[in-house]
Amino acid sequence: MPANPMPRARAIESVGRSVGRRLRPRVDKAFADVERAWHLVNGYGQVCGRLASKIVPLLCGKHKPTYQPQRDMGDYVVVLNVAKTVHTGKALDQKKYFRHSGFPGGVRSMTLRQLIEKNPLEPLRRAVYGMLPKNKLRDQRMRRLRLFPGEEHSHEAQFKPGQTSFHVEFDHKDSHAVLKPIPTKETPQ
Repeated sequence: MPANPMPRARAIESVGRSVGRRLRPRVDKAFADVERAWHLVNGYGQVCGRLASKIVPLLCGKHKPTYQPQRDMGDYVVVLNVAKTVHTGKALDQKKYFRHSGFPGGVRSMTLRQLIEKNPLEPLRRAVYGMLPKNKLRDQRMRRLRLFPGEEHSHEAQFKPGQTSFHVEFDHKDSHAVLKPIPTKETPQ
């Protein structure tokens, strides 16, 4: 092998091409910051699965005209009275939740009634989690779901006048969510 190998050929600079300099990466305007609103949902007397199916589009952002499936465009959802949701039929005794320890024979099961006794928020959380699209955005969307067993919640500041927030109401069991903005000080009630 010779002591001085041949010098490496260099690329030629031309219009639209720069050699040896890094360009700033392009920033797509479609990926700008998302404005997130807060939605207050009352779960009193609502069927757990039907309520979950109405919460999921709010978490995904499908109610917005700027919805894009590859982006996390959803809003925050605060659900009150989760402990007072209803379960239909014989679900309390027949529906089972399974988990596995990873060891042989490590399957453990729990009925819906046992799960409610242990944590009344868990059935709705699992229902929403199962209805969300199975992708990388799932956990981000779940972090914006806030569940409370009663009327009291820790997000009063988000529902003050002047903030982008809505009360979510359902006309009947098969209707879509009706978003009613929380009135500001300027608008009469």
